[in-house]
Amino acid sequence: MPEQPWAGLAESIRAIRAELQQAMEDGAGEDIQFIAEPVELEFSVDVRKDAEARTKVMVLPWNAEAKASYATGTVNRLKITLQPVDKQGKDAHIVAQSSQRPR
Repeated sequence: MPEQPWAGLAESIRAIRAELQQAMEDGAGEDIQFIAEPVELEFSVDVRKDAEARTKVMVLPWNAEAKASYATGTVNRLKITLQPVDKQGKDAHIVAQSSQRPR
């Protein structure tokens, strides 16, 4: 089965978790820290239903085939909000890596 061109919900959350984890590890020991605010994800969800009926008749040396298909679909928006926390359930902290002070 070929790989689908879209990401599923679990894959998207896994990628966000990895990015937040990397940001936390990269900033360990830094003086400036940030609390990770809620992360909002918004998806377009395509729900499709296909139906197909096929009839094939073979009588040597001739054959005949009839096919009918029907498809319906809807596109919905799905918004999910995640609140990053550490292993103790406290707000996750991400630290800055800048060598300069903000102006």
